[in-house]
Amino acid sequence: MKIYLTTIIGVLYFMGVMAQEPDPYALIDSLKSRIYSIQDYAADIEIEVDVDFINMPIKHAKIFYKQPDKIKFKSDEFIMLPKKGFDNQLRKLLNEPYTAIYSGSEKINGQDNYVIKIIPMGKKPDIILATWWINADNFLISRSESNTRDEGTFTIDFNYEDSDLLLPASMVVSFKIEKLSIPLKFIGKTAGMEIDKTKMGEEQEGKVYIRFSNYIINQSLDDSVFVEESGN
Repeated sequence: MKIYLTTIIGVLYFMGVMAQEPDPYALIDSLKSRIYSIQDYAADIEIEVDVDFINMPIKHAKIFYKQPDKIKFKSDEFIMLPKKGFDNQLRKLLNEPYTAIYSGSEKINGQDNYVIKIIPMGKKPDIILATWWINADNFLISRSESNTRDEGTFTIDFNYEDSDLLLPASMVVSFKIEKLSIPLKFIGKTAGMEIDKTKMGEEQEGKVYIRFSNYIINQSLDDSVFVEESGN
C-alpha cells in the first residue's frame, strides 16, 4: 500500500510540474493574435550589410505588406530587390501544419522569453526546424532561428522601440556564409555592390541590419499597390 501511495504521489507531482509548463500552442495563439492584427503596412527601410566579401553602401527602400502574403519593395537603389528574406517567415510557418514544443525560457536583453520549437509538417518545407523566443510580457517575437533545408541556419533578432506598434524598429539577420545566395536573399543586389569572390569560400559569419521608420499601419492598402510595374 505504501508503494502504491508513493507511486501515486510521484505521478501527481509529475502531473503538477507538467501542468505548470506553458502550452506552446497557446503561446503561439497569443503571438498570432497580435501579428495578425496588422492587416497591412508601409514603411521606409534602410539596409546595411556586414559581410566580409561584400562591399555595399547603406541602401534604402520602401516596403508594402498586405495580408495574407502580398509584399512589394520600391527603390531606385536596387538592381534586384530582396524577396525571400522579407516574406515574413513567421506568418508563412503559421499558415502551414506544424508541431510546437515548449523548450524552456531564456532572458534576452534582461526580459523573459518563452522558447518554442516549431517543426513544419508540410511537404518539403524550406524551413525544417524553427526556434522562436516569445516575450513573456508582450507576446511579440524577440528572436527566431531557422534551420533551412538547403541553405544552413539564420537568426533574426527583433528590436521594438514601441511594443504597442507590434512591428519591429529594427532587425539583425545573422548567418554563417556558405554560398552567395544567403546574403542576397536579404539584401537583394544593388548598384555599387562589390563582391570579392576570392573570399567567398572562407567560413565566416555575416549580418544584415534592417531598420524601419515612418510606419503607416492598417490603412487598407489597395491591391493595385502590389501590381508589378512595367519593366520590373
